[in-house]
Parts: sequence; structure tokens; C-alpha cells
Amino acid sequence: MTGCEHHESVASYVLGALPDDEHDRFVAHLATCEDCQAAVAELQVAADALALASVQRQPPPELKDRIMSVVRSEAQLRQAAEGADPRPAAAAAAQRKRPWWRRRFLGLGPIPAAVAASLIVAVLVAGGILIANGGNDTRTVQGQVLIASAPTARAAVKLSDDGTKLSVSGMPEPPAGKVYQVWLKPPMQAPRPTRALFRVDAKGDADVQIQDSRLKGIEQVLVTAEPDGGSRAPTSDPVIAARTA
Repeated sequence: MTGCEHHESVASYVLGALPDDEHDRFVAHLATCEDCQAAVAELQVAADALALASVQRQPPPELKDRIMSVVRSEAQLRQAAEGADPRPAAAAAAQRKRPWWRRRFLGLGPIPAAVAASLIVAVLVAGGILIANGGNDTRTVQGQVLIASAPTARAAVKLSDDGTKLSVSGMPEPPAGKVYQVWLKPPMQAPRPTRALFRVDAKGDADVQIQDSRLKGIEQVLVTAEPDGGSRAPTSDPVIAARTA
């Protein structure tokens, strides 16, 4: 259990159910809260699997209907219990313009993490999508990109016997005169600098070798924007956080 007052927003954030103002406040909070970062990372693994699965499949129409039926029913029950008014028709119409799998779940409010995890897993199983770790010798950990202006950016840390690699996509360029630097954080200790410095290409993509072995004794992989040449201690808040233990 975590005592953070923002913990109830974790599942809604991962599922895209937070209103814009609450989303921005939670992103700002997420940059400094390790408990929420860990909770988001755990749910994000399942949520990102829809886009990252090695075999892409179009979800059957009946799957969409079943999921949205449950969502609408839950929203109506919550509104009836709390006496909440439905959102304005204009807002609902704007939501309908988005692909159904990216719509925010109107009227749901904070979603318990256990319920969100169950819903995500149900979608993956019903759609016939498998999450693979690449075998017993390889493990991939999804990271959380903590940049509000880059909601589609993704990060993943791949740990294998051949080494540890960070892959990012959709990342913005670091500020002028700066470079992204990777840090390794042991439990209850300050982040340790690495020589892994990188910039992204025109698409915001990059593959970065962190070290030649698995991350033993490391709790988190972090990325910050640092002056050219890197720093010995972080000078800015993390823009990527991946929990590896």
C-alpha cells in the first residue's frame, strides 16, 4: 500500500481517463513520486502491449462492443450512485471523434488499480494478443515517459545476457546545449551516472546501450536532460523512469 494521495489517479492516468487539468497536475507529481512511478510502470506494461505486441491484429468489432458496453454501464452506475450529471454533449462528441481504444472513459473518475489491471488483461486475452518477454534469457521493462508535451513517447529497457539497452520512440529533442543521460538508481541511494549519453533522430527514436550485463542491484533506470558531456549528478528532473526491480 502507498500513502500517496495521488495513488488513486494512477490507473486513470494509464488508461487516459484523467481530464486535461488533472492529467497535467499528475504528470508534474509523477516526476517526483517513486511510488506512483512504480504503480504506473506496472500498469503501463499491459497497456503498452496492445501497441508493442510483435503480432498486430485488428480487434474484432464484438470486442469493442463488449468493452464499451461495460464502460457505459459502469459510468451510469457511478453517476446514479453519486448523483453526477453527464458531461456536456459537446465534450462527448469530441471524444467520439477519437479512435475508440484511445477515448477517455467519461464519468468513471478514479479507477482502482486492480480493476484497471483486470480490464487491460481482459482486452489482451479477448483480442488474442500475447505478451512475450523474448524467452527466459531476456526481459523487457516498459518505462514511463514523464514529458507532458510528448504523450505518445515510449521507452523500454531490455535486459539480456548480452547487455542492457534502452530504446525510445517519439521523444522530443533535448533542450539546446543539452543531451539525454542515463542514470542507474540502487534502492535508497542517489542515482549513479553512466556514460550512456544520447540524442534522438528526426522521429524521436534512439537505441542506447547502457552496459554489457544485466542491471544487478539496480532499482530504476532514469533519464534526464544534462549539459553536453553529461553530469556527475542529475541537474534536472527525470524525463524517463523505468523500474527494473
